Amino acid sequence: MSQIDDSMLRMPPGRGGAARLLALIPGLVGLAFIAFLLVWFVWRVPVADTEILALVNKTGKILPAELAAEFGDQVVLYDELVGAIAADQGADEQDVREGYKGIRGEVYTAGNHFFNPYSFKRVAMPATFIADDQIGVLLRKYGKPLPFPKTVATEPDERGPVREILRPGTRHNINLLAYEVQTFPLVQIPAGRVGVVTLLSGDDPVSKNTYTVAPGEKGVQRKTLPPGLAPYNPYLQRVEIVDVRSQKYDMLGAEVIHFPSNDSFTITIEGTIEWAIRPDHVAEVTVAYGDREDILNKIILPNARSISRIQGSKLQAREFISGKTRTAFQESLYSDLRRKCWVQGIDIKAALVRDIQPPAEIATLISQREQADQEIERYTNQMEEARAQAELVTQEELQEQNKAVGDARREVVTVTKQAEERKVISVTHAQRELEVAKLRLEAATKEAAALLARGEAEANVILLEYKARAEPLAQAVAAFGDGTTYANRFFLEKLAPSIRSIQSNTEGSLADIFKQFQTSPTAAKGGAQ
Repeated sequence: MSQIDDSMLRMPPGRGGAARLLALIPGLVGLAFIAFLLVWFVWRVPVADTEILALVNKTGKILPAELAAEFGDQVVLYDELVGAIAADQGADEQDVREGYKGIRGEVYTAGNHFFNPYSFKRVAMPATFIADDQIGVLLRKYGKPLPFPKTVATEPDERGPVREILRPGTRHNINLLAYEVQTFPLVQIPAGRVGVVTLLSGDDPVSKNTYTVAPGEKGVQRKTLPPGLAPYNPYLQRVEIVDVRSQKYDMLGAEVIHFPSNDSFTITIEGTIEWAIRPDHVAEVTVAYGDREDILNKIILPNARSISRIQGSKLQAREFISGKTRTAFQESLYSDLRRKCWVQGIDIKAALVRDIQPPAEIATLISQREQADQEIERYTNQMEEARAQAELVTQEELQEQNKAVGDARREVVTVTKQAEERKVISVTHAQRELEVAKLRLEAATKEAAALLARGEAEANVILLEYKARAEPLAQAVAAFGDGTTYANRFFLEKLAPSIRSIQSNTEGSLADIFKQFQTSPTAAKGGAQ
């Protein structure tokens, strides 16, 4: 080592500094590589798509004693606690989050995250998935204890079940160090049933001593859940499924109704009552009376027995055998039972009396009497039926007669209408032919006038043409004195150019032509003069 130092001392200053720098490069590269390995394999926390990352501060201060009394032994640095510490110490909230031990509230999603393992505990956990047929409820592990009688946490600094639920079919990035997630199946309300909801935590009811309360108040809610899947928080609500379909109750055997008649005989009736809970009173009926058996024993049967006794005491035993009396009794029982049960939230849809049993000691006598009455009524009905049949035959004959008269009248009307229609058609046809003849006459008249005008025009044209030809001839004739002279001259004009020599005697018709031109010299001279 001393030799190296001596040689280095003997080297020139410039070359010695460069050599020392080159000697440090491998060390620096090694340190950088070690740092990379440290960061990548020690500090790096890879988080998958289905995971989240939560942090715990391993170093720092502990919760102040004066705040521990108010907030309790907390291990989660939630916003309200951090704000209280920052306000107490006059520090920044971010400094408080980083400077105290405990679970950090924020979470980190998929990717590579780099945190110092000395300062932080890095906890990778699966993301929370809520199935389609379930809901999730958060149980907050930090905060102040719930005050009585609250069952759910409605404030962000309260510990316990959270009021809001996690909806079905969703993903939630929940810090499982600060919360616990519980899942519950959706409430399945079948068709024909509704859900009566009891709010376990809420405002105190404004109206006391009532079976149901207003929305948001603690107690049984007036509004019910319809059929289907319903999400609910079991820490906040209780749902009771109630059947609102029509129910039948048979009053048979030990359930028959006994009551005294007006003449003190015991009457027994068997029947069937069809009923249902009124949809707008399901909650009230459920709270006030209970389930199906309670409704029967507290509402329907007591009213049915009471009404039967009241109505039955108005009739004598023998009247219950008559069909009319039984029908009237059944109608009274149904109307009165429906009216009384309606105000109690029950809809009586039917009340049928199957059988009425009078006392055995009078049943035979009453039956015989009733049979006789029925025979009389049967004969009376037969007589009425015969009268009705005779009246029907009479009406049928009158209908046939009226039908024949109607057919004859319709035929007369038809013939009359046909004749009128033919008359109208004939008149219309004659008028049409007359109009056509008038139009043809007018057309012929106009055509004759046109022919006459055309003939006169042609005659005038011919006349004018002849006049135009005759006018020069007349002037020429007038110039020669008469027509003969003009004709001779015209003849000679045509003949003269063709004559070259004449060989003839002085007699004959050709010589006569030239004789008229022979004159004596004396006469010629005189004429010339």
